[in-house]
Amino acid sequence: TLGVEARAGYYETAGALRDMVQNHLLQLLCLVAMEAPTDLSADSIRDEKVKVVRSLRRYRADEIAKWVVRSQYTAGAINAEPVPAYREEERVNPNSETETYVALRLLLDTWRWSEVPIYLRVGKRLPKSATEISVHFKKAPMVLFNRESIEHDQNVLVIRIQPDEGISLRMMAKIPGTSLRIEPVKMDFHYGTSFGKASPEAYERLLLDAKSGDATLFARRDEVEEAWAFIDSIENAWSGKDAPPLTFYPAGSWGPEEADELLARDGRAWRRL
Repeated sequence: TLGVEARAGYYETAGALRDMVQNHLLQLLCLVAMEAPTDLSADSIRDEKVKVVRSLRRYRADEIAKWVVRSQYTAGAINAEPVPAYREEERVNPNSETETYVALRLLLDTWRWSEVPIYLRVGKRLPKSATEISVHFKKAPMVLFNRESIEHDQNVLVIRIQPDEGISLRMMAKIPGTSLRIEPVKMDFHYGTSFGKASPEAYERLLLDAKSGDATLFARRDEVEEAWAFIDSIENAWSGKDAPPLTFYPAGSWGPEEADELLARDGRAWRRL
């Protein structure tokens, strides 16, 4: 829901790709896709994380236009309140080409994740502020129950980062009775409900770890360099003579049509939040 607020001067030089994908989104990707470390020491965990970043498939310049969407919000409404376009924000170039939204299709060249598509998206002025990871399981090759009711359903594991930290699992369960019918049900875990209090703010933990010398949650230099190498390959394509044009989306929407088309090429759609 937020725009650039008081960060317009910085945001004009960064954009969503550098501001959010290079660090926040790639960190979440590493935690999901990494192999189990040999122990819980900082180096063991970060050794596995850097392997994930190194395995990111680098797209050619002509492929980036197909698998990476960059966009910028125009005037719209958030919670029924009108908001200006990005180019109308204070301290923003009225002809700015800075992206406020990015969607990507990624591939990891590893034994476990080979050819499994990974989709990331982040943007300003969307309808809802939320951070989550959703893992969509492959459909079973054969269904013994009523096929018509589960034709479009698959098991989904959702890890909610914010605002309501927790985990939910959508799966298929048999309806009580004599018929062999199954429908989707959801198992839900809420951190605050189960433990009686919310988890600490992210920076509280980081400040405590910094004071105690625990580097587990901090990115190591080689991981940062690999992440920037991946991001720079996209930035270079965007600044080239054959760069794909910037697209636009109205504030208060879930992003540009091109982001929906990105998933539609694989026969998929973004999860509704």
